[in-house]
Amino acid sequence: MAPKTHVIHGLPAFLWVALLLAFPFFSWAAETTPAVSDASAPATNAAQAPSVVPPDVDKPKTPLDMTGNKTAPDQKHSGPKPLIVHTERDFEIGHEVAIIMEGSHYLQKPIDTEMSQRWLSNYFLALDPNHLFFLQGDIDEFTAKYGNNLGDLIHGDSDEAAVAPAFEIFKRYLQRVNEDVGVAKKAAHDKFDFTKDESFSIPTNKSPWLKDAATAETTWRKEVKADMLNGLLEKKTPDATVKRLVKRYDSLLLAGQEMDDMDVMEAYLSALTHAYDPHSDYFSPEDAQDFSIRAINLSVTGIGAELRSDDGYATIENVIPGGPADLDKRLQMGDKIIAVGQGNSEPVDAVDMKLSKVVDMIRGHKGSTVHLVILPAGGTDTAVHKDLFLKRDVVSIKDSLAKARIIQHPLAGGGTEKIGVVTLPEFYNNTATDVAKLILRLKKEQVAGIILDVRNNGGGLLDQAVDLTGLFVKPHEPVVQIRRSDGNIDQLETGGSPEIYSGPLLVMVNKASASATEIVAGALQDYGRAIIVGDQSTHGKGTVQTLVSLMQQMPLGFPSDPGPGSLKLTIQKFYRVAGGSTQQKGVVPDIVLPSLLDALELGETTLPFYLPYDTVPPSSFDNLNLAATYLPALHANSLARVTASPDFNYVRCDIDYYKKKVQDPTVSLNMAVRQKQMDDMKTLNAQRKKDLEARKATRDTMLELTLDMVDKNLPAAPPEDKKPPVVSEDESQADADFAASLNDLRDDPQLDEAIKIMCDYNQMLRSAGSVLVQASPPVPSK
Repeated sequence: MAPKTHVIHGLPAFLWVALLLAFPFFSWAAETTPAVSDASAPATNAAQAPSVVPPDVDKPKTPLDMTGNKTAPDQKHSGPKPLIVHTERDFEIGHEVAIIMEGSHYLQKPIDTEMSQRWLSNYFLALDPNHLFFLQGDIDEFTAKYGNNLGDLIHGDSDEAAVAPAFEIFKRYLQRVNEDVGVAKKAAHDKFDFTKDESFSIPTNKSPWLKDAATAETTWRKEVKADMLNGLLEKKTPDATVKRLVKRYDSLLLAGQEMDDMDVMEAYLSALTHAYDPHSDYFSPEDAQDFSIRAINLSVTGIGAELRSDDGYATIENVIPGGPADLDKRLQMGDKIIAVGQGNSEPVDAVDMKLSKVVDMIRGHKGSTVHLVILPAGGTDTAVHKDLFLKRDVVSIKDSLAKARIIQHPLAGGGTEKIGVVTLPEFYNNTATDVAKLILRLKKEQVAGIILDVRNNGGGLLDQAVDLTGLFVKPHEPVVQIRRSDGNIDQLETGGSPEIYSGPLLVMVNKASASATEIVAGALQDYGRAIIVGDQSTHGKGTVQTLVSLMQQMPLGFPSDPGPGSLKLTIQKFYRVAGGSTQQKGVVPDIVLPSLLDALELGETTLPFYLPYDTVPPSSFDNLNLAATYLPALHANSLARVTASPDFNYVRCDIDYYKKKVQDPTVSLNMAVRQKQMDDMKTLNAQRKKDLEARKATRDTMLELTLDMVDKNLPAAPPEDKKPPVVSEDESQADADFAASLNDLRDDPQLDEAIKIMCDYNQMLRSAGSVLVQASPPVPSK
C-alpha cells in the first residue's frame, strides 16, 4: 500500500507556475501542512492542501531573464559579454543529476544515444522556443558534435568537458540574439507600407529553424512590421511603438548579459530531466530556495491564476476559484499575457520574459491594480487583444473549498426536478469529509440526482481522492493501482465506512481535470457507478513524482550556500481498477460535449516525451453496471439538444476559429484586412452579449450551499451578485457589458446540458423501476 503522504497534481510540472494569489507552498497555494509530495503539478488548492512537490515553477523556455524595466531605450550594447566560466560545482551537480535520473527515474534508462539526442533537442527549445534565433547551421553543427555523446561527457573523466556543451551552445545563442536584435532595432525605424497584400507566419516551436542569416533578417523585419502594425491598430503613434520595441530588445540583450553559470545549468539540466518525461524537473538553488520560502509563507497576493510558459508567452493554465480573475470571468484558460502594467502606468512587454518575472510583476499589494494585456486563447494576432484591469486580492480559503448548488430544472411534461451539483476545485485536506457534508445536506433537500463537477480540478491529495470515491461505492473496494519501476503494484482501497450516496450520479470533467481527478472519474466509470460527461478526454497525467534534495547526494565539502538545488522525478504510474492507465489517454467521457479546451493544445499528449499508455492486470472489483444500459438513449437525446443549442453553436464556432489559428498561425500585414478582422470580432461579441441577455430569463433557478451554510444549518440561497469588472478606457461599452455578463454563474452550457442528461437518466430509471432512484420524485410546479 503506497504511503498516504502522496499528493498528486495534474498538469505538466515543468510547465506550471502559480501566478497568484493566495498560495504559499507549491502552486503557491495557501497550504498549512507542507508534506513530501509525489505530485507533478502545483497544488492549486487555495484551501489547506498539504502539497508535495515544489511549486512546479515553470522552467523558462528561454533562460533569458528579461527585466522589462531596467534598461533605458537608448542604452547601447557592444554585444554579449563572456559568460562566467563554468566551475567544478557545475560538473558535480550535473553528474549527480544524471546518476539519479538514470537510476531512480521510472524508466530506469541510461543516457544513451536516444536520450542524448532528446536532451540536446530540449536544450535548443529551452533557449529558443519559437525558433527565432538559432540558424539551421547551428543546429546541424551542435547535433553532429554532441547529439550522441552528452551522456558520455556528463559521466566522463574531464570536468571541463562534462558540461561544456551547455555553455558553448548558450554562447552561440547569445551571439544570434545580438545579431537579430541589431536587425530588429534597425528595422524599427524603417517606414513600412501597410497597404501591401503581405502576411507573416508567426514563429512557433513547430516552425523550421531559420535557414540562414538572410532568412533570419527577413523573419525579423516581418516581426517588426507586425509589431508596428499592432501599434497602429492600438491607436499608438509610430514613435511610441518604436520606443516600446527598442526597450524590449534592449531588455533582451541585458538579460543575457546578466546570466550566470547556474542560470545556464538550470536550463541545461532541465532539458535532461525533460528527456525522460515532462513532469521531471531540475530546480536551481535559487528556485529551490524560493520554493522553501513559499512553503512557509501563508499568503501571496495576486489575481488568482496559474501560468505556464508556451512559445515565449506566459499562458493562463488555470483560474483559481474565488480569486480576482475568477470573479472577473474575463481571463480564460489559454489566454496569453503579452504585457503587464501597474495601475495606470504603461504596460511592460512580457513576450519571451522569464515566467517567474511575469509572476513577480503580476503579484502585488492587496487592493492595487494590475493591467494585463491579453491575447485571447488560440489567437495569433496580437492586435486583437484585451486590456484587463484587475484588483489584486488574497484568495479566500472558503472560495476554494467544495461547495454545492441546487438546480431546479423545469421538465417537459410539467413540474420541476431538483438536481444537486457539488463543485470540487482541488483535492485538499478533508476533501472527502467536506463533500460528504454537502451530499448529506443535498439528500435532505431531496435532490433527484447529484452531479460531481471536477472540471479544472488539477489534482491534489491522493488519499482524499480514494476516500472521495468511497462515498459512492462499497467499503474496501479498489480505487487505483500504482506500479513502481520494478514492476511491483500497490493497490489503494476505500476505507471501511459505508457509502453515503447510492443514487443517480454524474461526473463532469474537462481537459484540465488531471491526476487525482482522473483516478476518481476513472474508478467511478469502471465500476459503472456514474455517467462521465465532458471534453473529449481528461488531461492524461497518470504519473507520480517525488522531490529529492541534491545536497544529500553531493560529496563532502560541497558548499551549502546556495547549495545544488533539488530534483523532482517521476517514480510511479497510476492504473485504473480495470487495468488501463490514466496516462496519455486520460478518462474518455461516456458523453462528450463540445468544448473550446479540445481545440487548444492542452493535455499530456501535447507535452514532449510523455510516458506511453500501457496496462496492468485488472483488480478484482464489482462492476455495478448502473449506467451502460441507458447510455445509447442518453447520448442520442443529448446530441439532439446540443445540435440545436445556440450556446453550443457559439462554442463550435470558437473551436473552428481556434483550430484554424493553430493550423495556420499566419497574420495579415495589411491594415485594412486586420481592421476588418477586429471589427468583425467586436460585432460577434456584441451579438453574443445580446443573445445571452435574451436567454437569461430562461435559465434554471439556482441556489447555493457553502460548507459554512451547512455547518450553521442555513437555507440555500441565490448566488450573490458579482462585482462588475474594472473596465479600461480602451474597451467599448459593448465589450464591458459582455464581460459583465460572464459573471453570471448560470451561463454554463456544459452544466446546463449535464443537468438535462441527469433528468433524462432519472426518468429512464423510474420507468425501469430501478432502485437507484432513491431521492424524491419530481417536485410539482407551484
